Amino acid sequence: MIDFTDIDKNLPNGDNMGGLTQVVYFGYYADVETFPIPPVNPTTLLLASALTGDLIMKPGKRLWKMYITDDTGEYKMELVGEVDGHSFVNHLSLFHPGLQETILGFMRAAKNENLVFIVIDSDGQKYVMGDALRAAVLASSPDGAGTGKTTAARKGISLEFTYKTNNQFVYKGNLPLTEASA
Repeated sequence: MIDFTDIDKNLPNGDNMGGLTQVVYFGYYADVETFPIPPVNPTTLLLASALTGDLIMKPGKRLWKMYITDDTGEYKMELVGEVDGHSFVNHLSLFHPGLQETILGFMRAAKNENLVFIVIDSDGQKYVMGDALRAAVLASSPDGAGTGKTTAARKGISLEFTYKTNNQFVYKGNLPLTEASA
């Protein structure tokens, strides 16, 4: 069992900004060599909250970055299930401006593919969407995609990815942004 402790207001330097940074990191789930490990038999709340190790990509693979419009990225942790059967569905929602060929190609590549994401919130805390058992998947385009009707409309693509997990963890590992070596 995990030992309880007092949970006080803990906002380092008073910081508690909402939202995400303007970049999310993504890759193919099949390109991951090793996922960080959830805590095994943690004894404290702090030990129960963080993954151990790095997300390691297969040789020649890496994560890629995607720009998102400021104040359009959100990472939500939805509690699902009934009593004695709770788990979580995590949602990553974002908006990418414009309809350039690269984002259209990403939609084609991602639409029925298993993916992995690293998401960073506005305080710098990282979360991984994907683990050894489950991938993140494209779920919808909640605000649609397109040119908009007027010249003042927002042209671009909204996307929502989901990831199902037993528990919530922070990721303290590295971002694999260079190709892994053999």
